[in-house]
Amino acid sequence: MRSLFWKMFFGAWITAMVMVVAAIYITHFGEFGDPRHEERWEGPALYREVVRNLRGARRHGQEYFQQWLERQPKKVKEQVFAVDQFGRELLGRPLPEDMAPMLVALNYRNRESHAQVDKKPAVGFFLPLRDNDNLRVVMITGQSKETLLLRFLWRNFWPMLLLSMLASGAASYWLARYLSRPLEQLRAATRRVAAGELDYRVSPGLHSRSGELADLARDFDSMTAQLQESMAEQRRLIKDVSHELRSPLARLQVALGIARQKNIRGLDAELDKIGKAADYLEEIIADVLSLPVTAQDQRPLDDVVEINSLAQALQEELKAEAEEKQLSFAFKASNGELLVATRGSSLTAALENILRNAIKYSPHGGNVRIAIDDLGEECRIRVTDSGNGVPEDELQAIFRPFYRTDSARTRESGGIGLGLAIAQRTIVQHGGNIQAYNTPSSGLCVEIQLPVLAVGE
Repeated sequence: MRSLFWKMFFGAWITAMVMVVAAIYITHFGEFGDPRHEERWEGPALYREVVRNLRGARRHGQEYFQQWLERQPKKVKEQVFAVDQFGRELLGRPLPEDMAPMLVALNYRNRESHAQVDKKPAVGFFLPLRDNDNLRVVMITGQSKETLLLRFLWRNFWPMLLLSMLASGAASYWLARYLSRPLEQLRAATRRVAAGELDYRVSPGLHSRSGELADLARDFDSMTAQLQESMAEQRRLIKDVSHELRSPLARLQVALGIARQKNIRGLDAELDKIGKAADYLEEIIADVLSLPVTAQDQRPLDDVVEINSLAQALQEELKAEAEEKQLSFAFKASNGELLVATRGSSLTAALENILRNAIKYSPHGGNVRIAIDDLGEECRIRVTDSGNGVPEDELQAIFRPFYRTDSARTRESGGIGLGLAIAQRTIVQHGGNIQAYNTPSSGLCVEIQLPVLAVGE
């Protein structure tokens, strides 16, 4: 039971039930004893028994009633009191203080009286006997409101227990849900922010709350906003630096061209190295500038491209690079035409980055497979290299900007880890998705799914 909700729910519920059961149990056994022995002479039954023995006392004298009263259990003796004509209680017991007015009111003219004794309803009888003797009997017929309530609870123990379980369960469920819902929202927000949604805010969903949880939500949103602003500033800085680097790079390329025109002997090899370094730097700057600064840097898809033709054209364009490593292409196109909405050359650049990666990480003499499938409303593009793949725990990380696996962090492999990041953002902006996984028989497979336009759109 790892969930905080269920811990709070069962904790509150069990606590409430223990308190209910303990209260009923202690109250019952602490004050009333076993109720099975109390029900014999209660209410109407006790009244009838007292009246019957009063009739016997009329015929046989007060000793008859006294003997009956002496045989009764303690509970009955606490309810029935008998006083002779001299004001003495037959069993020698002290009388309740508030019973005196009731005894005084009983006489030959008023042979029955009703009053409150110890805040309980009572009935009194005046019984004339032979030889001018008389007997006054007071029977406490009822019980206090508190006693009646406790007896009701005990005699209806199981229904009350069931009702208490339902009521306390509902209250505990509401309380646990009320307390754990903000934590669940914060947890979901944390996952979304970790997935890259830095513009997500959690406090609007808790606008009706107050206290520590609401403060925590506002602090979380403040932290996320600062993180979003910091990352945006970082990207702007990278773009600004890249723009500034283009000017000296352009001058370097112009100077390199002039140096080659002079045809100075012995410098051709060095000039070629300088040229390759300048081209490499130009590629890095282009990749950095193609990254969007924010998620809002999106433009409408106002162009259309046919996927089979695009993949085949890119294969022909990169054929020379593949031949340098003696790589072979295996191309499998779909049966029909697949039209995809795009913007300029953004989709072309994304697929080119993926193909270049496949060529880069495939060994000499390997192969690169391209397969395109028609899935109805979507098309699927799979590019598989023949390299060593990527560790399973890094398959998601390779789409982060500037991320490179340990095996790829060598100058010989080239690149700075932007190709797949650019490809992922481009695919997402086209309404598709991209993922990478290792294939058992080959290396890494990058799979893309893009929505397809219906014919006539």
